[in-house]
Amino acid sequence: MTDNREDADRIFIRGRWGTNRYVYNPRNPIGRALIVGSLLFAVCGVFLLKYNPELLSGTDGWDGDELRSAVSAATTELAREAEFGPGTINYEDILQAHIAKHGRSSKEALTIALASEPPRSALYYGGTEHAYYSVTAKGTGTAFCLNVHATMRKMAMKYDSVIISVHDGACSAL
Repeated sequence: MTDNREDADRIFIRGRWGTNRYVYNPRNPIGRALIVGSLLFAVCGVFLLKYNPELLSGTDGWDGDELRSAVSAATTELAREAEFGPGTINYEDILQAHIAKHGRSSKEALTIALASEPPRSALYYGGTEHAYYSVTAKGTGTAFCLNVHATMRKMAMKYDSVIISVHDGACSAL
């Protein structure tokens, strides 16, 4: 058996309860810190799972209310910024990223589809851009139709205005 003075220098010591496993040494400052850190980690994990049970559910689907609030917040933000319009390359990806940012569920579960003719970009000549987008998500039957209308001056860096109206249900074939 080892001397207690030798144990004080070791971070791990052999357990004394009949097992031959190594355990943290409470006589060593680093061992004490590891004991406290392990306990804090466990307590934080329990509280995190208590208040966010969806972390263990393994589902990446959306529910209808979450999708509705995320679409509403994202469209308000995009209209206020007036940085992107429907003529912007990959506007569907921009919509998907902004909606996912305002929700708690997976970005990959969102589907944004252009439901109208592709809009002509107003970047070089100015004018208006107009398009319809259907928003659906895995896990819910809720769908939304986004009517995006943007105006821009010739060779401007930002849009003069972006108006996005949201309607319940997928966009009808136009």
